[in-house]
Amino acid sequence: MKLLRNTLLETFVTVVECGGFSDAQYALGITQSAISIRIRDLETSLGYRLCERGRGGFRLTERGEIAYQKARDILRSARDFDAELLELRDTIAGDLRIGIVDAIASLPGLNLAGALHRFFARPNEVRVEIVVASPTDLTQQLISGELNAAVAPFRNQVPELEYIELCSEEHRLYCAQRHPLFGEQDSEISLETIGRHQLCQRSYDMLVSPDLGSPEPKAVVANMEAMAMLIETGCFLGPLPEHFARRRVAEGKFREIRNSEMRWRSTFYLATRRVHVLRHAVELFAQDLQHACRGGSEAPD
Repeated sequence: MKLLRNTLLETFVTVVECGGFSDAQYALGITQSAISIRIRDLETSLGYRLCERGRGGFRLTERGEIAYQKARDILRSARDFDAELLELRDTIAGDLRIGIVDAIASLPGLNLAGALHRFFARPNEVRVEIVVASPTDLTQQLISGELNAAVAPFRNQVPELEYIELCSEEHRLYCAQRHPLFGEQDSEISLETIGRHQLCQRSYDMLVSPDLGSPEPKAVVANMEAMAMLIETGCFLGPLPEHFARRRVAEGKFREIRNSEMRWRSTFYLATRRVHVLRHAVELFAQDLQHACRGGSEAPD
């Protein structure tokens, strides 16, 4: 149910997020000519051009960029407004925007799929959106209201958010077949030896050790897939979650650099705003996630 809606703004935002009229027609269920009429009507109402479309492809104007950001925020607020009113009749509704870090599907103890299954087993009118980003970006999006909840290893916790501990993740240092240390005996690999090789680091979680000299990393990545790819070149050592690297180790592509100083754990939390919209939906999701992480059944109570 849409209590507040603006068809022109919804069309404009969809066109931008689809990258043009062609793909937007499938998302909106209308023809390109109908989309063109709506965008023209919106531009006429605003008094300026929002986008360029033609042989050069679809491109927002400078004013169009600003209008898109504002339109997206307005539509999000309208959906939240609808959801809050519907909650008064005990209806679970609205857009539940969840943020996560990458490479958590195989993390033992974090059963996000089970939690969502349990959540959707209830009658509801919720539309879920899942965003993958770094813990820092997730924190900012929670504070700004772009996200309702996020799951990540939040090391730097802020007073505006509430945190619930969920599980922990073990990290280890790895190299690939082409790396000089791949064939070395564990007893021959000291911290001094490790320090002579290039490290690939995560931009949001740097491996810093005085014993390694904390060299400036020659490669920095924002996700685990990119880390694994650079390790596979044989040019870098790199830290990965043990569960994420397990398959590559079993296939003989990676090996762990076995040193107790190169193992550590990070704790995962569910973070939410202290004051938030979609109170009922967020609370149910939090309950379902905690239940799933404890190994509970996927059927709601």
